Amino acid sequence: MGFVEIVIVFFIALAIASLFFYGFRSRGPWGAFWVFLLILFLSAWVGRLWLTPAGPVLWGFAWLPVMFFVLIIALAIAVASPREEDRTVDYEPETGTEIRESDRGVAAVFGVFFWTLLIVLIVAVIAGLIR
Repeated sequence: MGFVEIVIVFFIALAIASLFFYGFRSRGPWGAFWVFLLILFLSAWVGRLWLTPAGPVLWGFAWLPVMFFVLIIALAIAVASPREEDRTVDYEPETGTEIRESDRGVAAVFGVFFWTLLIVLIVAVIAGLIR
């Protein structure tokens, strides 16, 4: 996989991440753009290495399967992430602070999910490069 292919994969991931993050206001479970972009970039790279090239070609790169693969991953992350309205807020009158009980559990689950997904994607990229 050459430099041009990595750049194209990055721009596909950037376009879809921007569409979801800024267009649909779907922050993902982590709430940060760079984390969402990292997951989509690694997913696009895995898609480029493991999917059969088909469709329109741009500089020797069949971009359509990669774009659909990243779109499916972005949709899955957007659907799985909790919405802000779904979280319960408790008010502690003694200190005057808000306590979000559901935030602790959600953060723990998505923290484990993030690191597991990241490791799996990196292993898939390495396996695809070795193949």
